[in-house]
Amino acid sequence: MLAEHYLLIKQIHIGLALLSGGLFVLRGLWVLLLGKGGNLQKGVNRISYLVDTCLLLAAVLLLAVLSFVPLSAAWLQAKLLLLVLYVLFGVVAFRAQHSLAVRWLAYIAALLCFAGMYYSARLHQPFAGLLAGAVS
Repeated sequence: MLAEHYLLIKQIHIGLALLSGGLFVLRGLWVLLLGKGGNLQKGVNRISYLVDTCLLLAAVLLLAVLSFVPLSAAWLQAKLLLLVLYVLFGVVAFRAQHSLAVRWLAYIAALLCFAGMYYSARLHQPFAGLLAGAVS
């Protein structure tokens, strides 16, 4: 039943991933350059949470359509590991309890994780194929 909608679900997932990354860039720069904002920033944060929730749902639907076990493909394992690191670095970047330098480093690390997830998915290579020469 869902299989006939695979391409649509995949395109939605890709679009949501790009939107999520764009919102992360916006929120990160906003917080790191301007500090905590008011109602507009809270609204952007809520939109970001909604997009991320829909992105996760689309990912689960893709796995269901393909009857895919997430740990059966090395590129997907890498993507999931990078996702966990992306979230952890993002938490550090957005928490005011850390110094501004640590928050900037965490923000940049999160963006690198996002890029790694993107290219791992596009190329179906773990860590965007960066380790291909080292593993062979």
